[in-house]
Amino acid sequence: MTNQSGERTVGVTAGSSFDLSVEETVFDGLDVTLRPVDIETTDDLVRELADVDAVIDRLLAAPYTADVIDALDRCEVIARCGIGVDGIDTERAAARGMYVVNVPVYCQDEVSEHTIMLLLALERNLSTYDSAMHDGVWAQDVTTKQVHRLRGQTLGLVGFGTIAQLVAEKAQAFGMDIIAADPYIDEAEMSQAGVRKATFEEVLDVADAVSLHAPLIEETRGKMDAAAFERMQDTAYLINVARGGLVVEDDLVDALYADEIAGAGLDVFETEPSSQGDAFPQFESPLRDLDSVILTPHVAWFSQEANEERRRTAARDVRRILDGSTPKNLVNEPQ
Repeated sequence: MTNQSGERTVGVTAGSSFDLSVEETVFDGLDVTLRPVDIETTDDLVRELADVDAVIDRLLAAPYTADVIDALDRCEVIARCGIGVDGIDTERAAARGMYVVNVPVYCQDEVSEHTIMLLLALERNLSTYDSAMHDGVWAQDVTTKQVHRLRGQTLGLVGFGTIAQLVAEKAQAFGMDIIAADPYIDEAEMSQAGVRKATFEEVLDVADAVSLHAPLIEETRGKMDAAAFERMQDTAYLINVARGGLVVEDDLVDALYADEIAGAGLDVFETEPSSQGDAFPQFESPLRDLDSVILTPHVAWFSQEANEERRRTAARDVRRILDGSTPKNLVNEPQ
């Protein structure tokens, strides 16, 4: 590791696509050079960041594997501008004495709002009406059996962390009954929020909409598979604003074509294109061909406020480490 004197270089991934004003303000008065880079592959990480003292990663476009960690031999910290660090080998970083920090709190309001937006869009048949209107067709179809009031429906939450709790609060304002499956939250805590604790299987069996809010860990990867969709009601919707890996997408597509569920609102996907660079990448998926699916490009987290907050929080922890202080949002324990 480097000492605490002299000029430092901080690599900022996706830096050329966004301004650096937030980071520049945080590092004001410190002898730091910010290096904006675009990343698409692990090779890019090594080529662009091998000589930096710290990394601020905004998009996690490529994984920080053990080989990448070893190549960043001057780097003291990788700061993830977001919650999930499943794309960073935190154990290898710890073994190398490298900090990994994240931003655990910054977009709960935005993600919970996006969840409710997708729910309303699905329940109110918004995409069909909107497409027809843009095509100049006054398709005032009031015969569809797919549109129902939210009041009295049951929303099932898989996971009951902060975002899910905010979703429950917002959904209750529409008169929905809320059940949630989370092995780490006890019945009393859910009850205080007006939510009934249920098993995962019960959520699938009875919910009119199932919304995913679980972290992506070994126990949850692919949790929504063919068997799960078969258990859901054929009138139910799936909403995923958490992690794409929670859903086996091929099974979801099959379930939608087989009318095993009514539709889905998705902001995250098993495989997501890199959004760095000047051009918007192509999104290739059979989900695009389904009218019963509403798709957004992993933007549930976004607002101007949330974006600035995550960048500021990550940069502040990097500054603390470069100053020789303790970071606030440490993910691993460097040796």
